[in-house]
Amino acid sequence: MEEQSEDWDRQYKEGRWHFLNDIKEAARYGILSAWLSQTEASRNVLDVGCGEAILYHYLKASGLQHYCGVDLSETALSKAEVNPDEAQLVQSDLESFSPKSGQTFTAIIFNEVLYFCEDPEQQLKRYAEFLEPDGVIAISMYTPAREKSGAHKSLQKVWAETDKATHWQVLDDLELNSRSKNVGWKLRLVKPVRSTG
Repeated sequence: MEEQSEDWDRQYKEGRWHFLNDIKEAARYGILSAWLSQTEASRNVLDVGCGEAILYHYLKASGLQHYCGVDLSETALSKAEVNPDEAQLVQSDLESFSPKSGQTFTAIIFNEVLYFCEDPEQQLKRYAEFLEPDGVIAISMYTPAREKSGAHKSLQKVWAETDKATHWQVLDDLELNSRSKNVGWKLRLVKPVRSTG
């Protein structure tokens, strides 16, 4: 983890991810925050792979009360401008993070991060355990041009997992295309199906 963390820190120091603050990313952030507002799930949010916590500022307008941002890069977290009275920032990778004992969330966001783990479908199931009973998971993944890329394979795994009606209820599923950036994203809002027995 330390070597990966150093690599991400270097990238943030070099400004590699500064484009995420650009207006051309705003539509995607807007969709994610609108979903949480519509489902009344923006109260207590876990943002996995939060980077500089850009999404925090969108969620503030949606009734955010508590925000937990998790990222591998200490440099990214140091750039996050959040109110410490309502926000907690945790340095961790996606696969190692666990919330404090008894801590649950109304929403969990995976914004452009599920490509970076070995088994994204297993992580989705693991994180679902951290949700409050009516909580939701919001997913955003860019659609790579190369179908044989690792990112494309991860996207396919995530969509195949969340297509399982016995495990997930899909609340919304859409594709967003930016002509100005020549890039597209797939976004999905899901809720775990809880066993009643």
